[in-house]
Amino acid sequence: MLLLLAFALGFVGYLPLGNINLTVLQLSMEQQKRHWQAFIAFAALMEFIYCYACISGLELLRRETQLIVMFNWSAVIIFLLLGIFTFTHTETVRPDSRLSPGVKRGILLAVFNPLQIPFWMVWGVYMMQNGWLQSSAISIALFSFICALGAASILYIYALAGKKVVEKLNVNGNILNRFIGSIFILLAVYETIKIIYHL
Repeated sequence: MLLLLAFALGFVGYLPLGNINLTVLQLSMEQQKRHWQAFIAFAALMEFIYCYACISGLELLRRETQLIVMFNWSAVIIFLLLGIFTFTHTETVRPDSRLSPGVKRGILLAVFNPLQIPFWMVWGVYMMQNGWLQSSAISIALFSFICALGAASILYIYALAGKKVVEKLNVNGNILNRFIGSIFILLAVYETIKIIYHL
């Protein structure tokens, strides 16, 4: 039951349009398959790390509220910069196999994803209070691994289904970049309002 919940949380966590799955969609449109597959694997690894670290350090995170505020402000800056860059980016054909700016942006987003901290804090507290999750390192590691599998599954679906939808609608890559860039900017505005409201 707990493992099913872990998979569902990882899956549902990336279901709404957000920074990571939008990056996967963008990469699936402009990159070779192995590039977006590698990014999904990296994003799943970071999901494991965030989940494990947040649940393991629940007490520390609850005491250090300034740390969470700092992470949230960093999210605003990253979203804003990525939004501006993506919005103004024009798509070009890349015949070589080197990492594109899209892949590098995606890696940056996966590493600095402070929105995961409150998500895993809330769920970690809830599951431990209900006795569903033990505080042992092995239990948390197994739970985090299954969450990462759930996250990888939905991202893979986004890559395959998103690419087919965009191809069917014949959406120009530059229009897609402007759309994704606009969402990043809106995320930055949303995070700023949320931080100011909670101050």
